Parts: sequence; C-alpha cells; structure tokens
Amino acid sequence: MGYHWLSNTDPALPFDGLMYSRAAVVVVILKKVRHALSDTCIIEKKLPDEVAAIRILPLPEYVLREIWIRTQNERAWRRFYILPETTAEIEFNTAENYRNTHYREKEWEKAPYRLDIPLPLLAKNLAKQRDEVL
Repeated sequence: MGYHWLSNTDPALPFDGLMYSRAAVVVVILKKVRHALSDTCIIEKKLPDEVAAIRILPLPEYVLREIWIRTQNERAWRRFYILPETTAEIEFNTAENYRNTHYREKEWEKAPYRLDIPLPLLAKNLAKQRDEVL
C-alpha cells in the first residue's frame, strides 16, 4: 500500500494509529468483533461509539478517518471511511491495490455512471484540443 504506520502513544486520543504516505494521512481505529458483518452493514449502527469518537478527534479536516474491522472467522480487514455526515465501506481502491473480500463486482458493472473511454479516441481528442489552443 505504500503507507507507514505510527502507533498512537496517547491514551487520551481514541484511535490505534496513523497511516501516512506522500499523498495522505489516515487515522485508524482497529476493531476485532466476534460476529460477522452483513454485506449491507451500516457501521454507524454497529459501532456508534467508535464512529462518534473518530469524528470528534482534534485533527485537521484533510486527515482521513477509517475504522478497520476484522471478525474472528475472516482473515481480512474490512475498511470503512468515516466522513462528517456519513460512512462508507471501501470496496476497492486501485491506488492502494486494496480489494475488499465483500466487493460486489457485479453491482459495480451495472452502475449507470460507468464509462469506457477508448484510448485511441481519447488521444485523438486531446491532440485536437492541443492544436486548437496552439
């Protein structure tokens, strides 16, 4: 993933650590739970105290907030973005080469906003725009 890990040494701040890279800083709460999460889990209802705690951390807005959950029967972490108004499970992140084991690929393939841009056509249009500017 390209991140470095820094453990939290201040017990007054309720998070486990910071991940950082050249492009991002992420504060993380790690949680191990006994029972599996459903594929449609709403993390605000499952872990309301942790979500509230990570939202009120005294950190700048550009610091991303995530909760990672692992169950006793799964070997992988499920990652959730914690945003000011909502939460979202991270299904895949190509920049980090992360893919959630619960990734619903068939639903993403049916998404109405999916675009396939043929690269030769894109290159032709970019060259045309460049020539118009010059």
